[in-house]
Amino acid sequence: MRTHLWWVVLLLAPGLMAQSAANSKHARPEAAASVSVKDFEEMQRALAAQQEELTNLRQELQQAVGQVKQMALEAQQKAASLEGTAEQDRARNEVTALQADVSQLKTATASVALGLQEQQKETKALESPLAIHYKGITITPGGFLEAASIYRTHNENGDVTSTFANIPLGGSANSQLSEFRGTGRQSRIALLGEGKAGDWKLSGYYEADFLGAAPTANELESSSFNLRQRQLWAQAESSGGFSFLGGQSWSLLTTSRKGMTVRQEFIPLTIDSQYVVGYNWARQWGARFTKNFNNGIWAAVSVENPETNLSVVNPPPGVFGFNNSPNATSPGSQFTLNNTPGANGISTDVAPDLIAKLAFEPGFGHYEIKAVGRFFRDRIGGNNNLQGGGGAGFGAILPATKKVDVILEALAGRGIGRYASGLGPDVTLRPTGTIMPIQTLQTMAGIEAHPSPKLDLYIYGGDEYYGRSAYVDANGKGVGYGSPRNDVSGCSVESPSSSQPCQAQTRTLWQIQPGYWYRFYKGPVGTMQFGMSYSYTYKNVWAASNGPLPKGVENMIMTSFRYYLP
Repeated sequence: MRTHLWWVVLLLAPGLMAQSAANSKHARPEAAASVSVKDFEEMQRALAAQQEELTNLRQELQQAVGQVKQMALEAQQKAASLEGTAEQDRARNEVTALQADVSQLKTATASVALGLQEQQKETKALESPLAIHYKGITITPGGFLEAASIYRTHNENGDVTSTFANIPLGGSANSQLSEFRGTGRQSRIALLGEGKAGDWKLSGYYEADFLGAAPTANELESSSFNLRQRQLWAQAESSGGFSFLGGQSWSLLTTSRKGMTVRQEFIPLTIDSQYVVGYNWARQWGARFTKNFNNGIWAAVSVENPETNLSVVNPPPGVFGFNNSPNATSPGSQFTLNNTPGANGISTDVAPDLIAKLAFEPGFGHYEIKAVGRFFRDRIGGNNNLQGGGGAGFGAILPATKKVDVILEALAGRGIGRYASGLGPDVTLRPTGTIMPIQTLQTMAGIEAHPSPKLDLYIYGGDEYYGRSAYVDANGKGVGYGSPRNDVSGCSVESPSSSQPCQAQTRTLWQIQPGYWYRFYKGPVGTMQFGMSYSYTYKNVWAASNGPLPKGVENMIMTSFRYYLP
C-alpha cells in the first residue's frame, strides 16, 4: 500500500504543478485586450474544465494524505508494541518514511490549492478587470449616472445645487411659488491614472459633471447642459512621505476623513451638490505641498486661486476691482461677464489665498487645525487699496462606534464667506470705497451611521453668521453691510422697485438635513442605490428701517437613483 501511495506522489504532484503553471501562463489578464469574444468564451470553458480536473485531483491527494496518516499511526502503534524487540528499529524507520510521505503529499495538496486560487483570480480578472493597464500606467475609470428629483416649497430657479443664502424672503413672488425639477446633471465621469517613476508614485485625476450652464442652456426641449470640470490635478508622492499636488482639487481647507490623502476629503453624503449650510470647502486651482511624518501626523501648505465676493448697499461711485465693477465687463476674454443676465464676472485679485493645515490621528479619530490668509484689493479715486483677511478653524471625525461617526468643524475670521456652503460675502465697502472684510463664523456638525453594508443614514446641521459692518455716507444713507438704515420695505412685496427696494442682508443662516442611501445591489458589475433627503433652511436678515423684518424659510425634498461604475 505504501508503495502505491508513493507512486501517487511521484506521478500526480509534478504534473499538477506543471498543469497549474501552464494554466496560469495561458490565462494572464494582460492577454485580455488581444482576444476576441469567441476566444474569451473558449478560454472560459477551458478554464472551467481545468478547474474541475484540478479539483478532482486535489480530492484524490487529500484521500491519499488521510490513508498515509492512518498508516503512520498504525506503524507508530506497532513500534510501541515492539519495544525491546529486534524489529523495533525497522518499525521506526517505516514510521519516519511514512511521515516524509505525508509531508510531501501536503506540499502537493497546497500546490494544487494555490493553483486553483490563481485560476479563479485570473478568470475573475478576465471577466471584470478593475483597471486598464497602458504602458506602465494603471487607468481606473469611475463615476455614476443619476436620476434625481427636487421639490422646494419656495422657488429658487435651481437644479440639484441649492442657493442657501438667496432663498426667497417671505412675501416675494418666489416665496409664493413651489418648485419641482427632475435632473440628470449631477451624473459624473472620472478617470484616475497611476504609475511609478523610481521611488516616486505619479498620479493624475479627472472628474466632471454636467452642472455647468452656458447662457443658452435651458430645459425647453433638448435640455443640453455643459460639461463642467470638478477636479483636474496631478500629484507626485515620494517614498519618504513628501508629496506635491497641482491643479484643481478640493481646497486644503476642506476637512479630510483620513490623513491628508487626496480623494479622502470629508464630503457630506447629501444629494444636494451645495451640501450643507456651515460646511467649509472649495474646489479650485492650487499648488500643495504635504508631508506625512508616518506617526499619525501630517502637515501641508497650499496656494490657491482667490476670488472676492462683495456685498454693499449704496456703494460709492467709481469703485473698480470687483466682479460687478465697470472694469469687469471690458475687455473680456474667456469669462462670462456680469453684463450677461444671470452670470458673474471676476474680481481682479492681487495674490493667491494661503492655506496651512496640521492633522493628527492619535489612535481615536481624526483631528485637524487649519488657517487661511487672504488679500483684497480695489481702486477708487485714482488709488489702489489693499486689505488683508483670513481665519482659522478645526475639523474632527470621531468614531462613536464601529458603525457611527460624529463630524464637527468650524471656521471663524474676516473675509472668508466664499468658503462656506452659503456662499456669503467676503467684504463690504466703507463710504470712502476702502475695503472692510466681514466677520464670519461657520459651524457644522453631523452624524453618519452605517447599520448594515447596504444602508447609510445621516443627519447634518450647520450655521453661518455674517457680522454687521455699517456706515453712514455724507447724505445720511446707510453704507456697508447690515446697516440699520437699509430699506427693506420692498422685501415683502412681489415686485420691489427703486422707491420700495429690498436691501436686506443676511445675518444668520442655519439648516438641518437628514437623509439616507440604500444600496440594493453591489457586485462585480457596479452599485445600484437609492437615496432621499429632507432639509429645512432658515435665513435671518439684519434689522433695518421702513418695513417689517423679513425672513426666508425653505423646505426641500430630494431623491436620487444612481448607478456607480464598478
